Amino acid sequence: MTFDASMFANFVAVSSPVHERVSPSYTGIHALFDIIVVGSGIGGGVLADDLADRSGDKKRILVLEAGSYLYPTHVYNCSRMPNSTVAQRFGTSSFWQSGAEGTQYYIHERPQMNLGGRSIFWSGLIPTIQDWELEFFPARVRHDLKSGMLEQAGAALNQSITLGETAQKIVGKLRASALAEHFDIAETPRALHQPYLRPNGTPAAELAAQSTGVFNTAELLINQIGLSSNENPGGDGSGLRLLLNHYVEDIKRLDENRLEVLARNTLTGAPSYFQAATVVLACGAIESPKLLARSTIGRELPAEVRSLVGLGLTDHPATNEILTTATHIGDVAIPKDTTAKIILYSRGKRDAGGQILYPFNVEMNVNHEYWHLRENDPASPAVPIATTGASIIDIKFSFGNCIDPMNEIRNCPPFGYVPEIVFRNQSWTDYLVASRLPALAGWHKSDKEVFAVLNEVTHKIFDQFQHNGVACEPVENRWYGEGGKGFGYGTVHHAIGTLRMPYKQWFGGPVLTESVVDEDLRVRTVENLFVCDMSVMPFASAANPVRTLAALALRLSNRLG
Repeated sequence: MTFDASMFANFVAVSSPVHERVSPSYTGIHALFDIIVVGSGIGGGVLADDLADRSGDKKRILVLEAGSYLYPTHVYNCSRMPNSTVAQRFGTSSFWQSGAEGTQYYIHERPQMNLGGRSIFWSGLIPTIQDWELEFFPARVRHDLKSGMLEQAGAALNQSITLGETAQKIVGKLRASALAEHFDIAETPRALHQPYLRPNGTPAAELAAQSTGVFNTAELLINQIGLSSNENPGGDGSGLRLLLNHYVEDIKRLDENRLEVLARNTLTGAPSYFQAATVVLACGAIESPKLLARSTIGRELPAEVRSLVGLGLTDHPATNEILTTATHIGDVAIPKDTTAKIILYSRGKRDAGGQILYPFNVEMNVNHEYWHLRENDPASPAVPIATTGASIIDIKFSFGNCIDPMNEIRNCPPFGYVPEIVFRNQSWTDYLVASRLPALAGWHKSDKEVFAVLNEVTHKIFDQFQHNGVACEPVENRWYGEGGKGFGYGTVHHAIGTLRMPYKQWFGGPVLTESVVDEDLRVRTVENLFVCDMSVMPFASAANPVRTLAALALRLSNRLG
């Protein structure tokens, strides 16, 4: 069967001299490896890099990536176009499709098949899952994450601390307010690793004139291989090897100790067969369940496991942004040429009835335009960013979400590439009120009551800021609710749950043992097949889950290394 790249709109299948010189593909003749990792994004990339650090001198590790070498760095460092625009040009839009009876299933963010996966297009924010959310995880995983793995993940992602003095002062003022009773308020951690940063994370020069840098796994893997790490970085031997433009089509069991991986060259259609003692799927919450379902080894899974593959596609709901303009917070001036990214983590406190009062985080940007690296050439924009006048502050609410049994990735036709994806987003707010928020927090509120909570918190936040001495209110007086702001579509920005570990399905309920992978991320009944991507997550946290995934990758590396 010949791979048909046209099945994936926007899929890029190329080989270039840059790829060959900077990220040499494996050209050796020996097809037997100790570990094969399928996918090079956050899960696969962090795992492979850490495994190479641990045991690259004695183990053969191969990373297979369906996509090509697109960028050597994050797109923020080389493009003025909005990040979402660049991502959409390279996102494989194979599942913007109609479902049964003409229903449209809207999937906003799509897989990026390329070296580095979605990390190439990721903004580098790495907030932390909170204790009340970890209650939805199985006990052993929860213990390990809380006992240092999340901190180790922050270090692996090159966590920075602050954007400077003004940002620190804003956080200090918010912490001194009544908001601190229910929210842990901090600058949003970011992945920064440029050498001109000071040790405390602040730029050595003006932020508007300097790129701050962002984390991506393409750089990790290229650095791991090196240009001259041995006489033939693409050849045989121990250590890490990369092979791009190879789409994995099948995995089968050869015996109790070996798995065979069939990967098809996306440029020529030629098949390649590899064997490994251990295989790790790290293709993402869309592609990994699709691969497992179509694979020989997937079809051999017990019915109780196989029936869960692809079931439960879930994201964390987020509201639209609300903006205000401000000049001060208390006696602290907020100049237009300063910036801050702040997060208000819910402490998960409960009311008298046991419901979680605020099952969401509040994400805040101050002068967000200075965050975007594409604006770091002030002479390039047609209208340069203003550096005088009132500052712009925007907030949005990001909710957690339990695994949603109504969503699924259905099986492809035999040896097909494109599945039907069922993702509920019709009457999104009604569905949140009726299903998701009760499951998450025990809420039984009408949509008006939900918006009332959001407006209450919005008022408390904006009331801390002043515009020329007057307390701030939303621009154009647009609050949440009728005629104002609401929830966005039920998009898949951080898709989870399609190959779930043991999970809690409902607020206050037990952790269920039915799952596709166990607490070690091993596919049930298969001793040497693991999954390390967002698909294993048992809960969509209010915070961007990338730190949690990096922690799980390091945890799996501990086990495999």
